[in-house]
Amino acid sequence: MAPRADQRVRQSVKKELAILRQRFTSLEEMAGALRVHPGFEQLNRATLSRWMEHPSPRAALAIRILNSQLPPARLRIAEPQSLSVLPSSMLTWAPEPRKPYGLLQMRYGISAREEKTWSGGEAFELLDKGRAEIALGSTDLLAQLGPDCRRVCSLSKVYVTAIARVRIESVSDLHGKTFGYLKGSAFGMRLEHLTRTWGIHLPIPLSLETVKDCVQALLAGRIQGMFGSEPSVSQVRRALGRSLPVFPVRQGLLGSFEMHVAVNRKLAHPAAVRSYLRGLKETTRYANARKSVAAFQAEVASRFQMKQGDVREVLSNTIYLLSDLDPDTVLSLWEREAVDFRQRR
Repeated sequence: MAPRADQRVRQSVKKELAILRQRFTSLEEMAGALRVHPGFEQLNRATLSRWMEHPSPRAALAIRILNSQLPPARLRIAEPQSLSVLPSSMLTWAPEPRKPYGLLQMRYGISAREEKTWSGGEAFELLDKGRAEIALGSTDLLAQLGPDCRRVCSLSKVYVTAIARVRIESVSDLHGKTFGYLKGSAFGMRLEHLTRTWGIHLPIPLSLETVKDCVQALLAGRIQGMFGSEPSVSQVRRALGRSLPVFPVRQGLLGSFEMHVAVNRKLAHPAAVRSYLRGLKETTRYANARKSVAAFQAEVASRFQMKQGDVREVLSNTIYLLSDLDPDTVLSLWEREAVDFRQRR
């Protein structure tokens, strides 16, 4: 093999080893998972550590073995703090009797960890960097996914939520007003697209780092409104309190968005993805059946630090539906699993 080609292979092996390393709490645990296989009985963490920098031919075989095993004990799910991904969040909640909370742990033995972000853009960034196996984000952000990451299915359809310093009842009321949104979300691109469609002038929306920054920008008059998803909009409104009266923008005026599930195809184990989707199907059904029930609304309000009335309004205008499964993504995952199985035989 040519030196340059050999170096590329080594770099690829190093990258995959680093990704697989994140499944385990320590190098010793990773070595233990390999020692049960012929040829790896004497493997120790020192050898694994050396492979991380200078992989040997056996390192490539170790990668195939680890990729073909049962689902990892952990699954990291990067998702925005939003009611739009409520069914996914429920999979990481502590188990409770007669509720589908924590199904991944209860039914499949997978400890799911929620990597909370302010936006879908941040969630997809974690997915690309190998810091999550699954991530959720809106349609407008799917184009930013790297080559190893792909959309799996859609999860929900939600109306864009917004507040303003003045009453907004029609599109013409938006003319000339500057809005803010949380950095990393797709709402800035969406508003720019809508203004071209509507034929009105809106200054370029202001991207802000945190809820606190949104509050300060509104108080300082740098923006006349803020738009996004819940609970971030409610958090801004509550933080403003009596310091600045704000009004909700008419529901549906700014359109809606869809949330999607995406996976890192190199990092996510196919069986873990199947377990996640099975669990998501149950939590989606449960959320739809309970979203008009006061007790469920109160529970969600407490978990997301929102007012129950706001939760009731958001849930009534949210459609949770696990659908539009992407066949290319699913088949590529299953194909990898089949290849690994043949190599083990």
